[in-house]
Amino acid sequence: MAFTDKQMFEAIEKNVDVKDCFTKISEACKELKSSTGCPDADVDRFLEFAIGKWN
Repeated sequence: MAFTDKQMFEAIEKNVDVKDCFTKISEACKELKSSTGCPDADVDRFLEFAIGKWN
């Protein structure tokens, strides 16, 4: 079962650890975009790649 965006944001707000990780990931994406000038689509693609490689 997939979560809706609303459900995900509710979960993020309710759990300090999840919120902290979400914030770190968001900040890292903003820093990557700012320092490289790459478009949003490239940051999205990087995240898709990283999802399968994080462990």
